[in-house]
Amino acid sequence: MRQPVVWITVLIVVGLMVILTMGVLRMPKAALKTFPADNGSNFIDVSNYPSEMQERYKLFARKCSRCHTLARPVNSVFLGEAWRKYVYKMMKKPGAGLTPKVADEIIEFLIYDSQARKKGNNQ
Repeated sequence: MRQPVVWITVLIVVGLMVILTMGVLRMPKAALKTFPADNGSNFIDVSNYPSEMQERYKLFARKCSRCHTLARPVNSVFLGEAWRKYVYKMMKKPGAGLTPKVADEIIEFLIYDSQARKKGNNQ
């Protein structure tokens, strides 16, 4: 007599799992959202940058590519201190993996890079 109750419970649980899984699969993914900057270059030639900035570029590339394409920040129009506000905003996003120290190092690179490329010293 207990066997039908067990099978009905199993069927209900499996059915709910299927329904929930289908709903999760249809949820839009934030990473799929694209911006015009995503279509540009995803690389910065830092070979002429000071070694410290070359290391910070590696940190930037490793951390920032976790959530979006590198093309997005590489092709953005932020200059100077505008990067600070942007990176701190990114730091608060779930899974960003940015500590204040790491964020500040990335910001220093982005500020340096925006000034260097604006002067035409790169690319």
